Amino acid sequence: MEVKVERRLRLTETPCDELLIPLWKGETLAEVYPELDQAFAGGLGELQEEQEIKGEVKSVAIVHTMGRLAAKKLIVVGMGDPDTFDFVAARTAWGRAAKTVFAKGKDKSIAIDLLTTDKLAPERLAQAVTEAFGLADYHYEGYRKQVKREQQPVAEVRIMVGEEMEEAKVGEGVNRGLALVAGTNLARTLVNEPGNYLVPRALKDAAVEVATRHGMEVVVLGQEQLEELGMGGVLSVAQGSAQEPYVVAIRYQGRETWDDVIGLVGKGVTFDTGGISIKPVAGMENMKSDMGGAASVLGAVEALGRIKPKVNVLAVIGTVENMPSGTAYRPGDVITTMSGKTVEIITTDAEGRLVLADCITYAKQQGVSCLVDAATLTGGVSVALGNICSGAMTNNQQLMDELLAAADVAGERLWQLPTFPEYRELNKSHFADLKNSGGRYGHAIIGGVFLQEFAEDTPWVHLDIAGTAYASSAKDMQPYGGTGVMTRTLVQFVTSRSQSK
Repeated sequence: MEVKVERRLRLTETPCDELLIPLWKGETLAEVYPELDQAFAGGLGELQEEQEIKGEVKSVAIVHTMGRLAAKKLIVVGMGDPDTFDFVAARTAWGRAAKTVFAKGKDKSIAIDLLTTDKLAPERLAQAVTEAFGLADYHYEGYRKQVKREQQPVAEVRIMVGEEMEEAKVGEGVNRGLALVAGTNLARTLVNEPGNYLVPRALKDAAVEVATRHGMEVVVLGQEQLEELGMGGVLSVAQGSAQEPYVVAIRYQGRETWDDVIGLVGKGVTFDTGGISIKPVAGMENMKSDMGGAASVLGAVEALGRIKPKVNVLAVIGTVENMPSGTAYRPGDVITTMSGKTVEIITTDAEGRLVLADCITYAKQQGVSCLVDAATLTGGVSVALGNICSGAMTNNQQLMDELLAAADVAGERLWQLPTFPEYRELNKSHFADLKNSGGRYGHAIIGGVFLQEFAEDTPWVHLDIAGTAYASSAKDMQPYGGTGVMTRTLVQFVTSRSQSK
């Protein structure tokens, strides 16, 4: 999908297949667009009086022009209440419009009249429109022999701006939106890939491809290197599988000196059976999504490679497959992590925190100044927050506030959970420094504070996306399957830091 920015001329003379115009709740269309209403001899006003055209959010009205305009169709998009309008509301409104457009016809030219509002800067409005169409346009083809695409592609989207808007600023919003869409959709595709296709080697290759394409340095640690480094967390989880484990580190350098480095860490368990502590059969097919954290981190790297902020980032993903076999690690085992801390295994289904523990230690040894990890870590976070909001934990409130602010700007829901010292007591073991499961109650928090033991004094935020990484039903901008959640939040966090330096 190509997105262009053009100066608005006469809307009645704008050639396109579909012309999209915004309308606020309570606004009179004939007063806002008199030239369009005149072209229809007052017909648009009559349609609004009859409630065929409305300004309520998610209201979309399609009017065939019959030659009255240069556009073949006029689509009126409800923006909702102007008093509560924000980035999320803008993206929601245009997302419904995008779904409507994609559902009808193919290879269409779309022109959008970008509204003016003091609630959002023009570049943020343009970003919202671009994200809405780019996210709604995503479609995972999969491996069906005969593929019938549920929605049709759009060849071109033209954003029309008035004299009061700077085309360059609007273009910045479009470019940022396109970068975030590319990153999010990459993460979605990785999550949607079946576990027999996206094995650890394939996820490693995907990470290398992203890094190489954007000219970033990349280090790949295979079995031999993991053993040399003593990454017992990664190796223990992987030992029940025939698939070799990997840790991949990508270095994005946006500053002249390699200092003040942001660490992004992603859990990349390409399929999680639970190991010896095997999961119930119902829903296990969705455990191909257990690498959602790694996907979000790689999606963020993809977007950063396009945006090119002046900041340094080290992205580390650990990718393994958790399988039951005669060589699998067992409940009751004691393993030694890269940090030197020992862990008693209570359940082999609490494997992600073992992988992340080693990746966090590795990132710290590379000199990161702060850490943000993303992981489909616990079912407990879904019980606490459902599938709407991701959970977050921290050892540094200032860093947490930055992540919460970034999520708010990115339009993703994030909620902080506590890390009181009492929770850390639940991870103590009689036979090792730690145990990998502290019980059912407060499960999401216990998993988070387990990771805190490895972050130690390094400012750290943990993002648990187990409830939000995979969608069981489709929405306007989200088809069934991988969501790419937190990709945009991570990018916003990183770029905000680059702007503050």
